[in-house]
Order: sequence, then structure tokens, then C-alpha cells
Amino acid sequence: METKDTTQDRVRARDAAMRLLNRLTTGAAVSAVIGVGLFGAVSAYTIPGTKTSSTAVASTSSTASSTSTSTSSGLQSSTTPVTSSSSSGVAVSGGS
Repeated sequence: METKDTTQDRVRARDAAMRLLNRLTTGAAVSAVIGVGLFGAVSAYTIPGTKTSSTAVASTSSTASSTSTSTSSGLQSSTTPVTSSSSSGVAVSGGS
């Protein structure tokens, strides 16, 4: 009988350890998902140029109305013509 009780104790200990491991794995996965979400939210909030404010829209629209060469995105086209150069091109081969 002593062998059977020892085996049952080991089975219970193994089951308890597996339950603990499953909880720890689930907790780590949930924490990782939350961490990635927070990191993405903080990055999106702190990277410049990702948020349009009302003053930026107002200055863009006033610039667009004062120039005839502006596009709908508020960017102005260059008035300098594109010219070709007379130098020969350079070919690069090989990746490293």
C-alpha cells in the first residue's frame, strides 16, 4: 500500500505543478499582449506628425489658398525645373 500512496502523491504533485505552469503561461501571454498594446499606444502618441491639430489644419489651409501651386494635401510643388546632369552614371554590383 505504501507504493500506491507514494504514486498518488507524485501524481497530485505533478498535476498541481502543471496547473501552476498553465497559470504562469497564461499570465505571461496576457502580460505580453498588454505590454505590446501599451507600447504601441505610447509610441503612437509620442511620434511627431501622427496627430493633426486644428492649428496645423488652419495654417495648411491658409497656405493652400495663398499659393496657386499647392496640392490638396497642403504640399507645394517646386518651381525649379528638373535638369539632367552631364556626368556618367555609376554601376554598383555585388551585395557586400
